[in-house]
Amino acid sequence: MTGADLRESLVAYDDTALAALANPGLVRRAHRDVDEGKVRLVSGSPGKAEVEADGHLVILDMRGPGAAQCACKSTAMCRHRIAAVLFVLAQPAGEAASEEAPAEATAAEPEDLLAAFDPAALARWAGKASWRAALEMAGDPATVTSQPNAVAVELPGLEDPVLILRGQGFDGVISKAPKAQRKALHAAAVLAARRHFGLATPDAEPEPDANAPADAVAAFVPDPAFLAGIARALGEVAALGFNLAPVPLEESLFELSVSSRADALPRLAAMLRTIAAQIRLRRQRALSFDPDTLLEQTATAFALARALGSGNADRQAALVGQVRRSFAPAAPLDLIGCGGERWRTATGARGVTAWFVEPDSGRWLSTSLARGPGQDPQFMPGEAWRYQSVWQAAPLATLAHARLALEGANMSVDGRLSAPAAARATVVEPFAKPPADLPGTVRQWTDLRGVHQAQSGLGLDAGRGPAACLIAPAQTAAPYFDDFAQQLIWPVLDETGAWLALTVDHDDPAATAIEALETAVTHGWRGLVLVKISRERQGLAVTPLTLIGDGSPVDLTLWQPPARKGAGVAQGWLARLRQRRAGSRTFTRLPRDGTQAALDAVWQHLIDRLEAGPGLQAMLEGARAAHAERLDAFGLPVLADLLRKAESAEAMLVAAYALMVARQQRSAIPLLG
Repeated sequence: MTGADLRESLVAYDDTALAALANPGLVRRAHRDVDEGKVRLVSGSPGKAEVEADGHLVILDMRGPGAAQCACKSTAMCRHRIAAVLFVLAQPAGEAASEEAPAEATAAEPEDLLAAFDPAALARWAGKASWRAALEMAGDPATVTSQPNAVAVELPGLEDPVLILRGQGFDGVISKAPKAQRKALHAAAVLAARRHFGLATPDAEPEPDANAPADAVAAFVPDPAFLAGIARALGEVAALGFNLAPVPLEESLFELSVSSRADALPRLAAMLRTIAAQIRLRRQRALSFDPDTLLEQTATAFALARALGSGNADRQAALVGQVRRSFAPAAPLDLIGCGGERWRTATGARGVTAWFVEPDSGRWLSTSLARGPGQDPQFMPGEAWRYQSVWQAAPLATLAHARLALEGANMSVDGRLSAPAAARATVVEPFAKPPADLPGTVRQWTDLRGVHQAQSGLGLDAGRGPAACLIAPAQTAAPYFDDFAQQLIWPVLDETGAWLALTVDHDDPAATAIEALETAVTHGWRGLVLVKISRERQGLAVTPLTLIGDGSPVDLTLWQPPARKGAGVAQGWLARLRQRRAGSRTFTRLPRDGTQAALDAVWQHLIDRLEAGPGLQAMLEGARAAHAERLDAFGLPVLADLLRKAESAEAMLVAAYALMVARQQRSAIPLLG
């Protein structure tokens, strides 16, 4: 007779769990073997049983069927092991066993089930590379459902759910995930489930930075064979990823990203996972598939792999990347707060960011209060902005509009400030406006491209975040709503007579910014504007964050609307904007210049070639030659030569990277006419 302890340990293996280990057909055959008497108990001992299933001896213990031994020697899950589990579960507990434990296990609460999965132990089990991948994937949307003895987690990368079984530990988590991806996906599923049920999870760095301390990365030792393997895999992406998007290619990229040799290459590993995810979306014909992103990531990863293998030690150290943003102690800082914003990412990270400028140098710095996806449901960004003290001084709502002296803070290379316990700010002026002659204040819109490049970089040196600056419009026009782009557009004039489109997307939390902007500037406004400059597909987007005029500063995304009375309450901001635009000047977007249009056309040509696949690329050879001639005519002979040589997949990636950098250098400013 089998012991109650073994039965209790296996009770989570119902038909759903066993089908996840094998397939439903194999489970049905195992049930038939048990029903037909082909399974018998050979011997039993505490926590262990020897069962003969259809003539094959199965040794089963409390680790479950995945660790069971079967005489059939099958490397996959066989029906004999499944039948052995079904047989043990079907056995009566007996009197002696009943004294040890109840015959039928009481289903545990999901919180209790998941509490046994300690995140620190989970990280050790997964390994460095797989743990980093799990932290990335844990921010993706996941569907979590509770079952009597398991928690099921549906992840975007898997067709079937991951099952976290009661009492089976990390090795007992089961899914259809490929072997190379299993630890990363299972760890991500555990993190997603813990977050869903309100249990503590490690913080994968949100965007912007959540003020976490630096996490050192091991010294990089070049492995030419590994880097060459990555380059070959990226060449296969260019050859097949845009067209066929084969499963083995996706799996090989993920396997490379979680290889032990990728431990010292966190930046390249993360890019490989992004590429693998895009290939999966392409194969699934998902609307979220973005060929521009796939080409940019593949070309950049190819360039990165080459740079890491170049032998330049200083360059290698700068390109390896870090698990988290690195902070170093900063010298005492004299700062003027220029405003801030409330934000939310597509994955669910949320927070507030305050922007500061050094009045002497014009250098921009920022700090954030943030939470990762699903973390701390009690965290409200607006409340944190107004009430949570920072640097032992005051909330960001105060500091973001004050002059302050900051000591003891840590700073990253891209200007992010953290708040260690020793950091202390002293408010010098509670209400300080940036001086009119502040270095870096933009008065000609053509300078915005240089501001963005100086703060964000190009190519391999490009940063992740947007740039910030102050602009000084000579004149403003009434904002209007672009129904096609679903954006509010606020035209502002520079000292040369050029109109710039400041844009606010119609989403949350930008909806608050739209109403605040419509309320504050419709009847005329003069002053400085804190703007955020972001790179988009067709150029740069300039978003207003804070208005600094004669009255109190207005942080658009953190604005609190006044109470309205009467008929105005029923009339929304969109209706008011449409009424006011009827008699106002009509603005239109100016077209890109010829060079920008030529670069964009070549980029689209490369995507067309890659999506056509090797068999049809010959049909586009004439277009490639024509594009090369056009680049020559615009004074871009190096790009033209690279395009002419772009016959192999690797050569196309080289041309794509050079073209991407050229497009970044010439990013269009959103001017109006």
